[in-house]
Amino acid sequence: MLTMISITAPIFLLILVGFLAARGGIIPRESLPGMSSFVLYLALPVLIFHKLTQMDIGQVVDSDYLLVYGASGILSFFTVFLISRLSTRNSISYAGLKGMGGAMPNSVFIGFPVALQYFGSPPTQALVMSLMIENIVLFPIALAFMETRDDQGADLKQLVTTVALRLIKNPVIISIISGVLVSLTGIRMPQFVDSAMQILSGSAAPVALIIIGASLAGAKVTASIKEISLISVCKLLLQPVIALLLVIFVLPDMDDTLKKAVVIFAASPMLSVYPILGSKYGHQVFCSGVLLITTILAFFSVTLMLSLLSLI
Repeated sequence: MLTMISITAPIFLLILVGFLAARGGIIPRESLPGMSSFVLYLALPVLIFHKLTQMDIGQVVDSDYLLVYGASGILSFFTVFLISRLSTRNSISYAGLKGMGGAMPNSVFIGFPVALQYFGSPPTQALVMSLMIENIVLFPIALAFMETRDDQGADLKQLVTTVALRLIKNPVIISIISGVLVSLTGIRMPQFVDSAMQILSGSAAPVALIIIGASLAGAKVTASIKEISLISVCKLLLQPVIALLLVIFVLPDMDDTLKKAVVIFAASPMLSVYPILGSKYGHQVFCSGVLLITTILAFFSVTLMLSLLSLI
């Protein structure tokens, strides 16, 4: 257990540093959008592009990993959604928003840094596949419910357009496609370009963690204990446990590294832009509070899941 804490402690220490820096005025809240853009539009895409150009494309996609990650996310989403609808009588849109919180891992800002600590080298293959499932499967499902009104239903044309535009403009998706194309063509970057990309990509994880902590500094908890418990349990425990059970009992022949990576990414707390997405539906304060609590609890749950990886 102490070994696992030594892996997660540096991650959450950087989140705490970001939180304290924002509370102390060292990092102005006005600077967070710029810092986030740096990670999302420069550091992270360069990291993915750089690693993909050095990989055999035939080894990037693993069907077992996609199945496990997709199934664990979908089951977690509908667990939160159905309980919210049947137990607390939430609207379809609100229940969908809660379902997103219980199923969309923060694979980029927390999952990747934890996996990097655990494996000692960037698990780019797992990160790429996780992002594919999140952006092509989980987000469209969640968005379909979030855009649905109980009395009017969903505008299918608008929904398809919204999802398509998000994919086309997503820098992560662009980096994946461009990295695959460069790898297939056999193009090799000049040494000075390769070195520059290594330096830039190395900043993605630490800056991202500082951003998470700083963004939590102004969060207020307005959600009820029942709501927080539902989303937290499904996101932090149910989703990774489903992934763990699948790789142990259903897909025992899956690559050992990918087995562990899929559990780590599934164990990550919800995506850091959850409050931003919630603001569109009038629930920014709710989402900020839930994000704050689940991120704090994630230190314990992620440490627990890392300990359970010994079962694989």
